[in-house]
Amino acid sequence: MIVFLSTRDHQRPILEYLESHGSALADVLEPMSYSQFLQARELPRGAYVFADIERLSADERLRAETLWQRLAQQGCRLLNHPTRTLRRFELLRALHRRGGNRFDVHRLSPGAGSPRFPVFLRRENDHRGPRTPLLHTPAELDAAIAHWLGSGEDLGEVIATEFCDTADGNLVYRKYGAFLLGDRIIPRHVFFSDGWNVKRWKLAGDGFLAEELRYLETNPHQQELREIFALAHIDYGRIDYALEDGQIQVWEINTNPMIVRPTAARSAREAVHARFAAALELAWKEVALDRVLKNPRIRP
Repeated sequence: MIVFLSTRDHQRPILEYLESHGSALADVLEPMSYSQFLQARELPRGAYVFADIERLSADERLRAETLWQRLAQQGCRLLNHPTRTLRRFELLRALHRRGGNRFDVHRLSPGAGSPRFPVFLRRENDHRGPRTPLLHTPAELDAAIAHWLGSGEDLGEVIATEFCDTADGNLVYRKYGAFLLGDRIIPRHVFFSDGWNVKRWKLAGDGFLAEELRYLETNPHQQELREIFALAHIDYGRIDYALEDGQIQVWEINTNPMIVRPTAARSAREAVHARFAAALELAWKEVALDRVLKNPRIRP
């Protein structure tokens, strides 16, 4: 048994996965919201995936940490830690300081430091991507901040990210995605685009599809990705990254990413989805069989 924890309003990734390519795992994976988890009088023994950590409040993370510790004492396998797992800002800042990422991130507060332009603004803990176009000057940044404040939104979780141009010689941008589940790095996709904000497959063609399949087959960045996940203290999630001069540039690690949608079976990229799903299913089964537990229930 694997209990998959996510916030109540963001259970779609695991539910859609179980409705499609993950249907064979319906008896293995049990989705549970954090509200259910934190109020439970009894919990099943097994493995627990603490997903969606970036969406938890500070109080929820502390309460989840208390239960994490009790589950650990009972011998459960636990993936991700509610308070030790690095979120986007801390991870990107750590990677830049270590010389991995060539770009930095900045909070919008006095003394936060001056960014290297151009930059774009986004929220620290959501997955909607950039909220502005590229801002090339301090004046453009000030105008974007004023617009944000004028719309009534809080600046507390807004960060400025320095632009890193990863286009190849043909002005094609690639976004690589790979999962870590337990002990396995599992390549997920390569998205191709003619624009810098790459959120999906925008450029199609047999050559791109063949390149994506080679990525899944060869898992070329496995060791480097494993080290980055370890730095972030993440055992389950999807890392999104690009390459600049062959060096990995990390955009984020999402601890509750979309896995495989039901519509993927009708996609021209079904071979990609099927290969990934088969590897992921094996990883789930390894996590579920990690240890034999005698007592079926735990009282928090």
